[in-house]
Amino acid sequence: MRKFYLIALVILLCGCSKDIDFEAMEKNTADEIFAMGKKEMVAGNYGDAAKIFEELEKLHPYSRLVADAELLAGDCYYKKGKFDEAISAYEIFVKTHPIHEKVPYAIYMLGLINYEQMAIIERDQESTVTAQSYFEELCSRYPESKYVKDAQDKIKHLQNQQAGREVYVARYYQNRLNYAAAIGRLNTVIDNYPKTIHAPEAMLRLIECYMAMGFDNEAKSVNKILQKEHHSSKWAEHARNLLPSKSIYREMKKASSIKAK
Repeated sequence: MRKFYLIALVILLCGCSKDIDFEAMEKNTADEIFAMGKKEMVAGNYGDAAKIFEELEKLHPYSRLVADAELLAGDCYYKKGKFDEAISAYEIFVKTHPIHEKVPYAIYMLGLINYEQMAIIERDQESTVTAQSYFEELCSRYPESKYVKDAQDKIKHLQNQQAGREVYVARYYQNRLNYAAAIGRLNTVIDNYPKTIHAPEAMLRLIECYMAMGFDNEAKSVNKILQKEHHSSKWAEHARNLLPSKSIYREMKKASSIKAK
């Protein structure tokens, strides 16, 4: 009996989906079906609500409620955690209703879903790049949208994430003495993400790579920028300690060579 009550409680808490009589729904008007979907949505039955909204589109493709139904289906899938289905619904909405007043919201949600699936810097950053693309599209096309401020804040985070990824990969190459590959990654950070929190470290790592390859002039040029823009950072301090010792070493080596002659 105790086991029975436990199972019943689990079913109740999970809110199991009930069967929907789609055949009977054919007799309903678009407004009636839309109301059914909203009712299920309010009750938290997001899976059922999404199916009802999609059925509305099938049964009444020319209804004024189709656009709202598509958008709400996307919201339901998002709340249900079915992100692929949500993305599909929002994309269809944007393509089908390009001048609809809620297009900015749909684009924002496309960015948000990818943003929330952003991986740690050690892994592939496809979702990070995609999220930034959607947020930048939103800011560019709809600068007056109420979602722009949040999108701009998230873009800064996304840029930091991508810069962090580049530095992570650069360190991988640097540790394996593949300085050319590391330099390419580090320059990407300096050129594309100069305002991120990872830019100072990228400059320090670039200095280290140049010095390891014997390119002192290049190292000094990067250090000038590092000291000017991030003088108080630990990376700038490390560079100040690094360059003099290396320069003195080279001067001593040069002097010994001259005396030998």
